[in-house]
Amino acid sequence: MPMDPDLVRVLKDVRVLELSTITKDGGVNTRPMAATWMPGTGRVFLTTPLATPQKVFNIRRDARVALFYSDFTGSGLSGAPAVLVQGTAEAPDVVAAPHDIPDYWGELFRKYPKLVDDFADDEARKAMDWYYWRLPISVGPDHVHTFDAAEFGGAWEPFPPENATMNEQIADAIQRYPTAVLCSRDERGYPFSTRAIVTGDPGSGNLRVQPTQPFAGRPGQANLLWHRHNGHSGEMHSLLVAGRVTNGDGTWTFVPERLPGEAESGHETNSYEAWIADARTRSQRYLERRGLEPPEIDWKAFAGYAPS
Repeated sequence: MPMDPDLVRVLKDVRVLELSTITKDGGVNTRPMAATWMPGTGRVFLTTPLATPQKVFNIRRDARVALFYSDFTGSGLSGAPAVLVQGTAEAPDVVAAPHDIPDYWGELFRKYPKLVDDFADDEARKAMDWYYWRLPISVGPDHVHTFDAAEFGGAWEPFPPENATMNEQIADAIQRYPTAVLCSRDERGYPFSTRAIVTGDPGSGNLRVQPTQPFAGRPGQANLLWHRHNGHSGEMHSLLVAGRVTNGDGTWTFVPERLPGEAESGHETNSYEAWIADARTRSQRYLERRGLEPPEIDWKAFAGYAPS
């Protein structure tokens, strides 16, 4: 699909987008992700660690996805539109080491020059090698929408406690973030995302969601994603809530139901250690179930992908 140069700049320079996939029960799952635009193929390339493969499993069942470029933190973009790419994804059943996808990592190093510092010493490499074992995802655009940009970001700290209930976390998010990403499926079955202002008391069972951009999602299964990052690798906070959305007389209402895939946040010392241990266990389980060995990483060559 031909792409306007101004839109390509958004696809190229946004550091974190929102990827929405279709779940096994026909709902949607929206996650903040890093991605790279591949001009040679006209496709968007993403990866996920073996520890978090659910989005890949979703794609292998239903390849329709949405990529929402709505957060311009750290991108240097000013006055650019928000871009929603609805596309068809491919997620081959392969495990990629860094040397298998050098263009992807090279582009990430361009956006995050200090990323190389994350694995500069032996201790970091030993603790975090699993993070660089990746499942690749490639998306070909089918439909592209542009909107006026909406407010993004939000307060960084303090983080809600690890044991906070769903309602407590939602109440915190409503105060912390100016908008959330609302996603449901459109009439063609693709995920469709928009930025929305969320108000209301989570304890009442209903939240009012006011889209700030045109929204073609349909009533039914939906999710809300609040997130922010500081423009650097690894510094992110997010909350995903699954539920149902209704539209009565032009007013959208979201009913929260659950927190999909809730895990340790990694923001507290004990939580960070538990997050690493859990992720390594999940990664090893993924490999063992498929009779695979962990990919070997040439750390010196990997660091060489960074711009000099």
